[in-house]
Amino acid sequence: MNAPHRFSPDPRVQAAIEYGFRLKLDVPWETNGQGQIIVNPPIGLKHAKRADKLIAAIRICLPDWRIWPEIGIHTADGVKAPDLALVSAAFTEATDPHGFLIQAPEVCVEIMSPSNTWEEMRHKALLYLAAGAVETWVCDEHGRVHVFSGGGEIPSSSIAASLPLDID
Repeated sequence: MNAPHRFSPDPRVQAAIEYGFRLKLDVPWETNGQGQIIVNPPIGLKHAKRADKLIAAIRICLPDWRIWPEIGIHTADGVKAPDLALVSAAFTEATDPHGFLIQAPEVCVEIMSPSNTWEEMRHKALLYLAAGAVETWVCDEHGRVHVFSGGGEIPSSSIAASLPLDID
């Protein structure tokens, strides 16, 4: 298991979080390490259907795990919110005053949207792994699930071995 990063609040990120809450943004948003707010466009139907299929598959493979959508996680590059976070009973919930996790759950899942690039997805995968995730799953634009661990991309999940890697 990856050693979780030590949470040390960055004043720029904290200021962006405070500002984001004061703005009462009614859209999904994240921050970056420079203290900037990044607004994410709403998801499309294809994205929503892939999330639904993944959730159904996860409930079969990991029936006792919890699935948290869009939870904020402190990373080395600000607060990020994976599409899904998979949490076992062993996960220790620790949050900042806003409810953002200070350590990543065991699995973070990103579903690529048309505006995402592989460079961005690999960057987020590394951020989640460095923040304590054991695996990061990325569902690409063709519905294929790519699994990443601390050693890079791996052929299948060690956590959910029966997870279908093609969900379309």
